[in-house]
Amino acid sequence: MSTESQLYEFLELVHKFEVEQRPIDLSTIAAQLKCLTCEVERILKTASSSGLVKNNGSLLHLTDKGRAVVQAHREQYVHNRYRHGLAGRVSELLGGRVKDWRGHWRNRHGIDDVAVDNFYRDLNEFKGRVEETSTLPDLREGEKAVVAFTLGGRGLIRRLAEMGLTPGAEVMVVRSAPFGGPVEVKVRGVSLALGRGVASKVFVKVLEEHAES
Repeated sequence: MSTESQLYEFLELVHKFEVEQRPIDLSTIAAQLKCLTCEVERILKTASSSGLVKNNGSLLHLTDKGRAVVQAHREQYVHNRYRHGLAGRVSELLGGRVKDWRGHWRNRHGIDDVAVDNFYRDLNEFKGRVEETSTLPDLREGEKAVVAFTLGGRGLIRRLAEMGLTPGAEVMVVRSAPFGGPVEVKVRGVSLALGRGVASKVFVKVLEEHAES
């Protein structure tokens, strides 16, 4: 793992600890990053000297600069992995990172400001690392997850909400049709059949009981 990747994942974990109001635990972070505690201490020193985090006793907090870095990292990750896949990663290599995300979502993907604001809210409130998320079509049949956030135009997000697919809702994949067919899910006791394109706009975190299965 590169130093830059370690820094991003470290900041993601600080965000998670902060949301959960948990004291910082360098050994836990080291286990998550699969590195030594002394390496985490080095990353913490870099993050502090760069003005990304501040220490308040046993608690670490992201600064405004740190929050901006985390948000940009999350948007880059979501955009590249879920909206463009390989094409997005090639585009990033050729054209560099997006500087104005709000404008990009609006102009390139037709997502209005209200929907983007809701996405930002849910993205900021997500408890966990963005690398832990996947989309509904990525889940195996019988696998359970919790909705983390959704991304799409206001009309689509409204329809998903009416179906019960809102952040915090538990969802299980009943059947995933092959060759790009629909995904059947169960949420709030109701079975739904979603087109794969719609299902790909729902980002989830697999429940821990299924994460290692």
